[in-house]
Amino acid sequence: MTDVVFIGPSLPADEVGRLLPDAVVLPPVAHGDLLRLDVAPGDRVLVIDGFFLQHPPVRHREILDLLDRGVTVAGAASMGALRAAELWPFGMRGVGEVFQLYRDGVVTGDDEVAVVHGPAEDGHRALSVPLVNIRVALRRAVAAGVLSDTEAALLLNIGRDLPFRRRSYRALERSAPPGARDVVDRFLTWHRQDPSDAKGADARLLLSMAADNAPELCPAHPGDQPIDNLHTRFLDSWRSRFAGESVGGHWTSDREAAAVLMLLHPESSTWHRRAVLAGLAEVDITDPAVEERAGEVAGRRGLTGAPASGWDWLTDRERDLDDREAVLRVLVRAFGTTPYRSLALWMVAAPLRTPALLTAARQVAATAASLNETLVPRSTGRRRPGARLHFRTEIVDACFARLWGCAVDELEAAAWDRGFVDLAAFRYAAEPLVAYVKAFGSPRLPTVGTRAQEGTLAGPAARVG
Repeated sequence: MTDVVFIGPSLPADEVGRLLPDAVVLPPVAHGDLLRLDVAPGDRVLVIDGFFLQHPPVRHREILDLLDRGVTVAGAASMGALRAAELWPFGMRGVGEVFQLYRDGVVTGDDEVAVVHGPAEDGHRALSVPLVNIRVALRRAVAAGVLSDTEAALLLNIGRDLPFRRRSYRALERSAPPGARDVVDRFLTWHRQDPSDAKGADARLLLSMAADNAPELCPAHPGDQPIDNLHTRFLDSWRSRFAGESVGGHWTSDREAAAVLMLLHPESSTWHRRAVLAGLAEVDITDPAVEERAGEVAGRRGLTGAPASGWDWLTDRERDLDDREAVLRVLVRAFGTTPYRSLALWMVAAPLRTPALLTAARQVAATAASLNETLVPRSTGRRRPGARLHFRTEIVDACFARLWGCAVDELEAAAWDRGFVDLAAFRYAAEPLVAYVKAFGSPRLPTVGTRAQEGTLAGPAARVG
């Protein structure tokens, strides 16, 4: 069983190792991080801290995806408490006082757990005090007889009025109106003698429960609601963007692998055509009569010649095609392109998604990324990981028109034949590969049906560095 802990300002990383030895400790969770995890049923993902301002926050559907796969997901203290309060009916576990405050509706604003913190090199050290910590301390002060309910509410409102970046006990003292100074002094004098950290306490509780294999963190409860309608285009798009593998020190996403196969594989348009027609005819993609079957379906539906609206899918030179071929091309282009900008492996025809081809495509993508990072300083004066070269559209178009052997004014039709809905979608996918194509030409990708050795690729695509 693997334990993965996302931690930041709520608790020092070395304390995680003390409370839950052998856990994989990662920085605060952000959108996409859960999709990169190599976890399986029985593993546990413990979410304590998460980004929400510097980076997009972790999405609910990413957590539901792990739960649906049999992975235990539990949260506490900060972002973990917030997401657990929202998803506990579906099986995400939540522990601690902060979680209970959110779950019961006492706290509704996500700013209550927000803090300013230092960089990763500084251990994401907290530089402000979250309002939920002040709230819990005030509740303790009321329970101890130090404050009345009215006085605690007054101080909570003062803290709530402060921007989350400025919240601290010192700021609470400075911001209090003259009539509340005595109340603030009484509270802070008591608090300094018996300080509390609600988020830190909840984080320790979650880690201790995980170390003890507490039954509250079991992966399934009888009362959990089923997770319905999980797999959407959004989740597919996120998975393609974030899931992937590291090749030669470069993280290559499924999206980048899909782009290589769709743009650079010599059989891309052929297999894409067969896949679309096979789907329309409801036959297997390997059926040798797939085009005849698709033509019969089109004929039964009255498409015996390219309809007036279908001419928009044909180039000027294709207007002289025979009716059967014109109809097939219109069908492929009308039904085989996607309006979603984010590429995904499901857009690639199944015969091109073999392990050998995916490995080869990732190597090409990694080589392209390495080349781009080498060339970026010439235009920007600086180098950074993941840097993206920008080419004028005419350069992108000319590069791939030459590669595909078509005229530039026929490029959109060639892009349709590979699954791209328009030139904008094609250019977005093609631009990161332009430098590679200019330097090395077309990569020697294994063709379907050949016995390519797993994990190897001859030619420039193998040079990752």
